[in-house]
Amino acid sequence: MLDQGTSRNDEAEGLSALPLGSGDWSLEMLSAVLDQSSDCIKVIGPTGTLDFMNRNGRCAMHIDDFNSVAGLPWWELWPPESQSLVKDAVERVRRGENHRFEAYCPTAKGAPRWWEVSASPLRDGNGDLRGIISVSRNITERVRAHEIRDAAVEEIRHRLQNAYTLIGALVTATARGSDEREAFARETLERLQRLGAAQQMLLDPGRDGPVPLRTLVERLTRPFAPPGCDFTIATMPDCLLTEDSVRALALALGELGTNSSKYGAFGRGGSVTLSATLTGSELVLIWSERAASDRSAVAPPGSGKGLRLIERALQARGGRCEMTWIDDRLEARITLPND
Repeated sequence: MLDQGTSRNDEAEGLSALPLGSGDWSLEMLSAVLDQSSDCIKVIGPTGTLDFMNRNGRCAMHIDDFNSVAGLPWWELWPPESQSLVKDAVERVRRGENHRFEAYCPTAKGAPRWWEVSASPLRDGNGDLRGIISVSRNITERVRAHEIRDAAVEEIRHRLQNAYTLIGALVTATARGSDEREAFARETLERLQRLGAAQQMLLDPGRDGPVPLRTLVERLTRPFAPPGCDFTIATMPDCLLTEDSVRALALALGELGTNSSKYGAFGRGGSVTLSATLTGSELVLIWSERAASDRSAVAPPGSGKGLRLIERALQARGGRCEMTWIDDRLEARITLPND
């Protein structure tokens, strides 16, 4: 059913900028084809006016009558905070660029919506600009999911910070009056601060910007290493990781550090060495651990929920984790794609 006040001929008129060539396509036929898309497809005139919008686009934007918006500058359909993005897109396409952006724009009836928008030039057979073709996809659910995730992360961060602060206060209060206990309390507080920094990288890896691999590994593992432990961070390539890879690596190293603190070198003495290589499309990081205690006292590779969590997190990023015993040494080989 056509929009109230909008005929099929009216719809097709806005497509006159499209270079149809000498084929059998009519403007009415092309309009009918574009109506099959679930996205909001628009033709923008060379000066930025809205000349056409497909039927599903009008439904998504709650526009009952296209004539009420036809011919308006495209950016005037957007709220003030988004108009500069739309104007910039028009200018870029006029220069011959393809452009993409994300922005907020409520519908004509006020329903909140977020859109992923692409814009490309429309040219005739002589290469002259006839208009702009724009496709808008409703990404509101994705944006809301991110907002929910961010709120959950902030809540977890707040609770962890409160927990670390409470533990630090208890340790400090207990240590008062004894030089030996006060030294232990200072050391414990420093380790809590480092653990907090490591947790931060897991919860929000992009908050501090890109971090070199060596610095990243140092921040994620050093909090677990007690004084006197033979802990070495060896060769590391000079590279940066994506946020998803940082999150996966933070989870993997956190679980390995926790496992070592409970059963291995960090908790019972021994040595841990970390090294990494960058080969082609893969980053390979090796955790090599030799515990002072008997091997039978150490949790076997792949056991426990934490180690299974490592595998799932790495698999989600296209990586993997292989754990093997080599004599009395545990080797965890973490592989991630080099993006």
